[in-house]
Amino acid sequence: MTVNDSAPPAPTEARPSRGPRIVGAALSILVGAIYGTIGTVASQNVLRIGEVVLPVGLILSLVGVLALLIGFRLLFEDRLPVLCAAIGMVGMIALFSVASAGGSVLIPQGLLGLVWTVVPVLLATIVVGWPRMPQRPRQAHTADAAPLPANVQHRPEA
Repeated sequence: MTVNDSAPPAPTEARPSRGPRIVGAALSILVGAIYGTIGTVASQNVLRIGEVVLPVGLILSLVGVLALLIGFRLLFEDRLPVLCAAIGMVGMIALFSVASAGGSVLIPQGLLGLVWTVVPVLLATIVVGWPRMPQRPRQAHTADAAPLPANVQHRPEA
């Protein structure tokens, strides 16, 4: 046996080149900024039922933040798109929380405004920092191989 016949090289995961990563990062920032803008406006909607005030807009906006970030985290291999979407979203929330030149503020002071400015940052931190679950290896299915019954354990040969 020669050195070349020993073992095949381990497959390496091809990382995308720099150009598509930059374009993906820019699009992720744009998507995050758009959602941050829409969520800021929608988070102020409340539903009044008699004396009870339900912050429906805030709840739906926070669920949307979580869904967007988790969707990006599951869709892409690396954390860059999730981080860029979070930066765009939090950047727009921060921009709308300060007074404009005319003096108007889209995120008023109060509990709802405080929750909308803090919770998306916490959600983004958790989702970006969450470890990637290991991928299960795909098994090659051949026509000759019969499936194992459910009660039989597969033990690899040593």
